[in-house]
Amino acid sequence: MAIKKVFIKTRFLNYLISSGMLFANTINIHRISAATQENINIPKVFSYRSASCGCCKKWINHLRDNGLVVVDNLVEDVSVIKNQYQIPNNLRSCHSAQINNYTIEGHVPIQSINKLFREKPNINGIAVPGMPIGSPGMEMHSHESHSHDYVNYKVVSFSKTGKTKIFDKISP
Repeated sequence: MAIKKVFIKTRFLNYLISSGMLFANTINIHRISAATQENINIPKVFSYRSASCGCCKKWINHLRDNGLVVVDNLVEDVSVIKNQYQIPNNLRSCHSAQINNYTIEGHVPIQSINKLFREKPNINGIAVPGMPIGSPGMEMHSHESHSHDYVNYKVVSFSKTGKTKIFDKISP
């Protein structure tokens, strides 16, 4: 009987310790950060995409390949996320992400995300409107010529009121 009580107390204590660790990790989930290849600490990325989108998965891999920690959330309706994060209609793309207080919309490259966290401007987020060829996740490779047909594109910042301006210019 005494051995059974010790066993129950031990299991209960292990349960409390495990629960406490889980609770602490849940509270600190947004404080987790990763250093990019430029050694900029960027918090965990929460990405939202539909399960059927392949280019979105490639963009997530681009972030992971550059040292970021990404939580990949599959959602039924990404427009709900876009509305929640107040992404202007003219900037919307196929996937969205949240990094701390910043929203990232579309195929934003790591160098623009690094710039965002170096400068820390007072904006709602940054976006790459559309799906420019050569942006992360939209790479196209011609097997015949072994060349890349990439285009120059712009990363646009946006405020909560919908005001936009050019944040970065990308020349692949």
